[in-house]
Amino acid sequence: MSLLAHLPNGLLVVVIVLVASALALVPYLLARRVMLARADQHSKDLAGSVLFRIGALHSLILALIFAQELLNFSEARHAMTREATLVGDIYYDLERYDGEATASIRAHLVGYTGIVLEREWQGLAREGRLDEEAWAEWGHVYEAILDLVPESLRQEALRDIMVAQARELSELRINRETAALIGTNELFFFAAITGIVVMSIGYFPFPPTPVNLTLLLLFGVYTGLVLYFIVAFSNPFSAPGFVEPLRFERLLEAMRGAG
Repeated sequence: MSLLAHLPNGLLVVVIVLVASALALVPYLLARRVMLARADQHSKDLAGSVLFRIGALHSLILALIFAQELLNFSEARHAMTREATLVGDIYYDLERYDGEATASIRAHLVGYTGIVLEREWQGLAREGRLDEEAWAEWGHVYEAILDLVPESLRQEALRDIMVAQARELSELRINRETAALIGTNELFFFAAITGIVVMSIGYFPFPPTPVNLTLLLLFGVYTGLVLYFIVAFSNPFSAPGFVEPLRFERLLEAMRGAG
């Protein structure tokens, strides 16, 4: 799985579709050669019944894997939106607290956002790791907020809110890294591949006419496309199925404009 995820997108879809197509045709031809002499009409009837049940299980497995990847993608997108919102809230709350005294803290927030956009997103796609400099910028912000000395109830309330938001920001960063590392469970992927092979073998009583071979090939191609989408969404920070940091882009533009 990790090797597949690092292939270029065009090559990735070709490899997966070709492998799935081969798994849909080759076991059928081998099984027909080995078992056809022992088959009769009852074997064909039984094969149809068994294939119906295996096909249902195979579809369910693919649906579960695909749904899990979409859930991971959705959670990563929600975490990105929440993280950008927190950064923006802290930035503008610092300005409300004391615009002049907190200018350096806000500069660290701008630096943090720039690193997330320019380096960290790509690092999560390649290695599934957070950027150490982004952590350092977050640490500067958190320490500076803790060191603020409120002079009014308004400032005290804002400081408490910003401390909680900064701590939540750390949690969301860890969630981002986890989403990049978790990937697709290889056992589910193995079950999906096994399903293709088992169904291919089950078709051996049916003659290899051009129409039948075309149908088997279509089955392999479509299953390969589904597996490609699963691999594509396995890392929500890597193309083609990735979370675009649009909220961070707009936030950085707004903060630089305000600065």
